[in-house]
Amino acid sequence: MKNILRTSVAAGALFALSAPLAPSAHADLKNQNSKVNLTIGGQIVRSLIYADDGQHSQLFNVDGRTVGTRLRYIASGQLTESVKVGGMLEHDVGQSNDGYTFDYGITGDSATYNTASTSGATGNDRSSDATAFGIRHAFVSFEHKSLGKLSLGQTNTASNGTMETSLMHSGNTTLAGATMLSKIRFTTGSAGAFSAVGAGSSTDTLDGLSRDDVIRYDTPTFAGFSLATSMQDEGTYDAAVRWGGKIAGLSAKASAHFANTEAGGSGTVGAAGRQWGIAGSVGHSSGFALRGNYGHKRVANSGRKPKVWMVGGEYNAKLSSLGDTAFYVEYYNAEDIQTAGHEMTSLYVGIVQKMESIGSEMSLVYGKHSLSDRASTDYNDIDAVMFQTMLNF
Repeated sequence: MKNILRTSVAAGALFALSAPLAPSAHADLKNQNSKVNLTIGGQIVRSLIYADDGQHSQLFNVDGRTVGTRLRYIASGQLTESVKVGGMLEHDVGQSNDGYTFDYGITGDSATYNTASTSGATGNDRSSDATAFGIRHAFVSFEHKSLGKLSLGQTNTASNGTMETSLMHSGNTTLAGATMLSKIRFTTGSAGAFSAVGAGSSTDTLDGLSRDDVIRYDTPTFAGFSLATSMQDEGTYDAAVRWGGKIAGLSAKASAHFANTEAGGSGTVGAAGRQWGIAGSVGHSSGFALRGNYGHKRVANSGRKPKVWMVGGEYNAKLSSLGDTAFYVEYYNAEDIQTAGHEMTSLYVGIVQKMESIGSEMSLVYGKHSLSDRASTDYNDIDAVMFQTMLNF
């Protein structure tokens, strides 16, 4: 297995050092309504992930873990001199091996692997395909030069993305908590007994309300500030403020959000409760950048008060003709996410190589994930190495 990992990483390094190809010519695309501009795009993402839970280790060949394979259609047209109409339809494409875990002693088809028993595990990996197209975005928008933008449909809530505010170049390989671990569980003790605690369910970013069916309004930008608010169809709502500018010669960005999902009950995006978060980032022309965030949530009738925080730093430079190379470190801390008294930490060290000639990127990331609880259970760390490529089109 180690030889397989070394071979995979070496292949990625050889690809990184190869000469970039010149962009290919392309033909214009004609759409049915010639009065509306249409752009088709998307991305194909693949990852090789070697994971070790303290008892078993395996190389997984999966779809993207930090970002998935997608297909999108973007439409735009000028309604009047001051009003622009837009819209986007974006799908999560049916993905090969979108989730993975160890066997955990179960048999049968892969659709049941997340209900694994906690004993008798073998170490064989199990994975699953998501064959259906999913809807990430399906909305229309009306944007006025001086009055702002109104969006209707399935798209980002006002608070989505606020906790990811960053001037770092790690971009689509930026991880949060246990994103790269899928459904892997923590093991305990020197014997590596399986616990019922999943790594992915023990962490969160509290990054707003993700995507939903919304009525969203964004103000124009004034002195670097912009405001946004949205209401979801189950009666939940959120608001966010964003800022970008210069401070003492440094580029800077900041954001804050508040979200209330109590009206929607436990089935709402992010579960019922109230949450808020702040995030900021600074960057220097020398290539150094820092970012950090803090979020807090009160989950109704649960006794839990989840909170998260992270810090990260990066150095970015153009070391080859391929494009910029970013070296980064990020540390995450998450408490009370699924169970009161549980605290999970994640440390990531990564390299992102931009491929400017084709507008794409690849990355190599190491992650260490640790869990503790009030009972001082001896949870083993989970280590993982990921090589990910993203081809944009």
